[in-house]
Amino acid sequence: MSSRWLFVLPLLMALLLGGFFGYALLAGRSPEEIGSPLVGKPAPSIDLAPLHEGGKRLAAADWRGQVSVVNFFASWCAPCQVEHPLLMRMARDGVRVQGVNYKNKPEDAKPWLARLGDPYERIGVDADGKAGVEFGLSGVPETFVIDRAGIVRLHLRRPLTPDDAQRIRALVKELAK
Repeated sequence: MSSRWLFVLPLLMALLLGGFFGYALLAGRSPEEIGSPLVGKPAPSIDLAPLHEGGKRLAAADWRGQVSVVNFFASWCAPCQVEHPLLMRMARDGVRVQGVNYKNKPEDAKPWLARLGDPYERIGVDADGKAGVEFGLSGVPETFVIDRAGIVRLHLRRPLTPDDAQRIRALVKELAK
């Protein structure tokens, strides 16, 4: 091999890597296209301390026997605030909504919920993000629908929209039959 190729090789490698990264950035992929490996499988076994003093722990056992909507949120998450009225409405409509306070200090989450309202039947604290890893979280907010057998039926990797809330209500109603 001539020594000239030693000078060209780094340039070829840089062009190849640049092309790969450019394609990845410009391909227009949506986080929803990632999918969820949990859909159709049992929800992860978690056991989280309650957010509120005197509250009940949030554990996988809570999802057995009832359809649950599990929402990962944080007070520092602006999209969480945007979707919050939809969660409030779902809770008022009788949907069982449970929350996971994801990588958020309880002293920040409590006033946030006091200001916006608390739609959650139970809230578990995931201070270190371990439950988020178990659920395959890519960020917050993310929402899961878990059926009466503890199987994940829906996973949304984005803030809820009014259409999502309607879709979740219909799914919860169907799964509750």
